[in-house]
Amino acid sequence: MSTLSNNRWFRTLRALINRHLGPSSLPGEGINYWRDRIFHYFSLAVIFFGIVLYLYYGFNFLVAGQYKYLVFLTAVFITSMLVLGVGAIPVRFKVGWVLFMLYLSGTFLLFMGPHTNIGMLFLLACSVLAVTLSGALIGIWYTALHFLTLVAAGIYWHSGYIAHADPPDISLHTYINISILFMMLNIVSLAPLMSLLNGLMFSIKKEHRYQRILRREQEDLVLARQKAEESDRLKSAFLSNMSHEIRTPMNAILGFSNLLANKNISNEEKLGFIHLIRHNANNLMSLVDDIIEISKIESGQFELHNCHCRLNQLMQEIKDMFEEELIRRGNKSVKIYLREGLSDNKLQILTDGERLKKVLINLMSNAVKFTEKGYIEFGYELNNKHELQFHVTDTGIGLPEGVGDQIFNRFYKCSNNEDKLYGGTGIGLTIARHLVRFMGGEIWVAPKTATGTTFCFTIPFQKIVSPAAEKIQMWPSGSINWKDKVFLIAEDEEDNYKYLEVVLSLFNARIIRARNGQEAVEAVKRNKDIDLILMDIKMPLMDGYTATQQIKKLAPWIPIIAQTAYASPEEKAKAMQTGCNKYITKPIGYKELVTLIERYAATNKEGIQKSESRTF
Repeated sequence: MSTLSNNRWFRTLRALINRHLGPSSLPGEGINYWRDRIFHYFSLAVIFFGIVLYLYYGFNFLVAGQYKYLVFLTAVFITSMLVLGVGAIPVRFKVGWVLFMLYLSGTFLLFMGPHTNIGMLFLLACSVLAVTLSGALIGIWYTALHFLTLVAAGIYWHSGYIAHADPPDISLHTYINISILFMMLNIVSLAPLMSLLNGLMFSIKKEHRYQRILRREQEDLVLARQKAEESDRLKSAFLSNMSHEIRTPMNAILGFSNLLANKNISNEEKLGFIHLIRHNANNLMSLVDDIIEISKIESGQFELHNCHCRLNQLMQEIKDMFEEELIRRGNKSVKIYLREGLSDNKLQILTDGERLKKVLINLMSNAVKFTEKGYIEFGYELNNKHELQFHVTDTGIGLPEGVGDQIFNRFYKCSNNEDKLYGGTGIGLTIARHLVRFMGGEIWVAPKTATGTTFCFTIPFQKIVSPAAEKIQMWPSGSINWKDKVFLIAEDEEDNYKYLEVVLSLFNARIIRARNGQEAVEAVKRNKDIDLILMDIKMPLMDGYTATQQIKKLAPWIPIIAQTAYASPEEKAKAMQTGCNKYITKPIGYKELVTLIERYAATNKEGIQKSESRTF
């Protein structure tokens, strides 16, 4: 056998057969592959036996002078060889043609007379091949067709209505018995074969389903890996940017703080340094706030706190803030314009004013950062959906094509200018998008124009009609004198206490210190004449919440101002619920602290309580 397989002529013949009659499907493609494989070997058998039968019957027809039968047999043989031998013909057509030729040959032999058994053998082969290659339905159809063909052949030979030159080779009784046995053999052969093929198809379909699931899971894993790699890349870029954004203001803070101790620097220059220190400290606090905000959003701990918001006043504050920023940058080539859609300066809406201001500040910061000349316009209008639609338009460098949606992805940064580096962490617009959606609106980038960029967003419009809130009185620091006041400072951190002590001592206040909540409660028990308490929230032994609750039971008239590094609205609400009169967030501004203490330490406590209002 090995000698035969190594023979060059044998290898050439086998390659020729495989090339022209081999399966067209690749292994592993299921039932179609096996059907193709079966048809491949059946084709080889058809070619081999077809040649033998053609030579045998062709010689007999030629000797007997039955030339019409010889022509029919030659046509069947040649067409079958052509269909099976041409590789470009689809397999489905080949199968259909072979089934038809088998049926035609079997029917021809039945109606010839002396070849009944061979004709039935062709019909049986047609049924089996139909089930195997074309499915159960085609097999049943051919079986029914074979039954009708046998009935027609029996009527043709044994009805007596048609005259025959030669009598039939078998009697009617024998023909009926053979036909019944043929049909039984046909059914008995096809039934288990159909069951086997149906089971095989079910198993293959189930395997295909598992393969599709596995392939889909693999695609999901690849996509997840790509997203993880992209996220890792963005996080690395974010950390790098974050390091830069933190170190830049810290460099200014530490550098100018050291210069303040230099005696050769004039007081005027020192005042300038102090202004720069404050500016960079505010930038650093804004960065910290952004990090806290995005963390709370992504962890699902974010909450809105809707209250009265004076819209036009808020817009004017933002305009003033960024005009001062342009002056600080020394940029006189950019103008800021405010477009107010509603002219009522006392207009109040129900929304989270702090978050609305945060969104506008983030968009305006980008506009100022990327605009070197021209103008920046921001404002709002009431659209046809009864929503407030805000816009921020600039004449800056604009956005590259196709980044309209990506620009809101976290850590994403883009710039059209390779000659200049722009700062930023890449989370400002991400925060803006989340805040707008939390407030019930949408944010988008307007279609690209010739120059600049326009950001738009909407929020629901809920107008509030309420009496004007009483303005808080602002005392000039020169008129404040707290020599008759006693203030309790509950603060465990030495540096924070030192700052508060210095501020209050400037106005001659008497100060009592408590290093934890328990000491604060004991101090109130010993001193009922305390005028005000500055209460730190996070302290050892007893926190500020518990201490406030106990003090309010002992002396409910003493105003308590919570001062803490917890900046969330939830912490503010908790402090107010425990009994605090006001809440101030670290780092504590000098003017804000003095104004707040003077307000609550005033002798007219009823007037002070009356003046409280929650307007933004």
